[in-house]
Amino acid sequence: MTLTAFSKCMQSLKAQAPSLMVFSTASNLLALISSIYMMQVFDRILSTGSHDTLLWLTVAAIAGLIAMGLIDHARRRMLVLAGAWMDACLATTVIARCVHAKLAGFKSEASTADLADLRAFIGGEAMLAFLDAPWMPFFIAILWLMHPMLGALTLAGAGLLLGLAILNEILTRQKSARAAGEQRFLQQQALEIVEQAEIVKPLGMISNMLQRWRRLQQQVHASSHGAQEVTERISAVTKTLRMALQILIMCVGAYLVLAGELTSGGMIAASILLGRALSPVERALGAWRHWISACKARRNLIALFETVPEEEKKTQLPVPKGRLTVEAVRHVTHGAIEPVLRRVDFVVEVGTTCGLIGTSGSGKSTLCRLIVGAWTATGGHVRLDGADVASWDPDELGQHIGYLPQEPKLFAGTIADNIARMGQGDPQAVMRAAQMADVHEMILRLPDGYETDVGLHGHRLSGGQRQRIALARALYGNPALIVLDEPNSNLDGQGEEALRKALLELKQLGKTILIVAHQPSALRTADTLIVLRDGIVQAQGPRREVLRELAVGLPVPSYDAGSPTHPFATLSDAKAE
Repeated sequence: MTLTAFSKCMQSLKAQAPSLMVFSTASNLLALISSIYMMQVFDRILSTGSHDTLLWLTVAAIAGLIAMGLIDHARRRMLVLAGAWMDACLATTVIARCVHAKLAGFKSEASTADLADLRAFIGGEAMLAFLDAPWMPFFIAILWLMHPMLGALTLAGAGLLLGLAILNEILTRQKSARAAGEQRFLQQQALEIVEQAEIVKPLGMISNMLQRWRRLQQQVHASSHGAQEVTERISAVTKTLRMALQILIMCVGAYLVLAGELTSGGMIAASILLGRALSPVERALGAWRHWISACKARRNLIALFETVPEEEKKTQLPVPKGRLTVEAVRHVTHGAIEPVLRRVDFVVEVGTTCGLIGTSGSGKSTLCRLIVGAWTATGGHVRLDGADVASWDPDELGQHIGYLPQEPKLFAGTIADNIARMGQGDPQAVMRAAQMADVHEMILRLPDGYETDVGLHGHRLSGGQRQRIALARALYGNPALIVLDEPNSNLDGQGEEALRKALLELKQLGKTILIVAHQPSALRTADTLIVLRDGIVQAQGPRREVLRELAVGLPVPSYDAGSPTHPFATLSDAKAE
């Protein structure tokens, strides 16, 4: 079975285990220094009164503790760096996989938040507790060698603490996992309220949204409170039990000293060793929530990498001229039963402007997404210069395609960044694209020109400004094929004129253009028209012929239920010029 990128990364992390175990061995062996020091002071030095022995023994103990501190620091540093390396190795891959999962229609709960949970677990106290846990039998064995009663008491205490930890896991596993997912959903809901501020406030929805979020918050808190309460109670019992064991082992040690079966130094050392032996269990109980989150994050990431296939390396194809061929394309949206596109066939020759019209829900936007490679057709082929778009490397294909979606989105950054498709764009190419979209003058009138920060989702700009800048982004890099899905939906008269000029210039440059439009003005430069209805091509041909057929009553559905004629029927050939 081929390993996923996540599995390979986890294997690389596991390869560091031997080094960590060596450091853990050294750290736990050096932890005996305090016990040995106490035994020597109480059993030898106090009885002999040797100042020199006390001095050098203290120097040796301090040197050993310094070494233990350095080793423990190195161990922690290794874990922190391992977590950071994992995050750096997988972060971009996880984002890319989430993008592919969404486009493919797969439902995935994975995100970079899962990487953050794994990183916190690997670099935190929980991992150290697991590394120190195997040394519990070692310290219990030493106590047993000192006296079986001490070993038995420690073993019983460790068993009780371990039983409490297991009980906590049984009682809180499902509740904690569910609470973690609900808490993440709650945070997403809060962000959605903020991001939709332009809708929430004008419609008077702030109070309703906050009340709804508050009710959801109360439900999430109530759900997580049960698990937290159980953990807190068990933690309190664990802490009390550990302190009681500390007293009991001193009591047993004192009894053995009085009985002549143990030295006073051994009594003090036994108390220190007990704390060291029980420490991993108590620490693991406190870090249990991180363990639950890490397990859920790991499951989410495994599911993401197993569901979304690896992107295969594609052969680099020559620069296309722009001939678009759609062959028997059929598409069923993920989870749907009825196909959105039943069978679509057409060809758009190089340098041709083609208009695509049809009622809402006829599959126009779906077809655009298939043409630009955002989605993969269920059946049939979309070809660019004869090569199926699915056979192109996405980054390579994107350089040759200009795409303006129905709802244009901008990204956090400057206008220049957005036009350059968030890359290190050539300033001259950026301005050239803006000039082709006739948006250069508008950009210069903004406070910082091309360096104007558009904000999250471009919220600092108007809808028309966002659409015109998105058009410039589509034209950046001299693409061979340009797909515009309702490019004039947010434009005013000035924007409409700018779009018309841009389309004329693109036509003169010999670009292949596909325009989806509901308004006749956007189709005046079209050479051909395609009418789409219920997922099939109802009519196609030269623009004048299709308009003439529409005008004389070709049975196509009306765009406006209140209008007795098709809106494009009002376009005379002369006016369409």
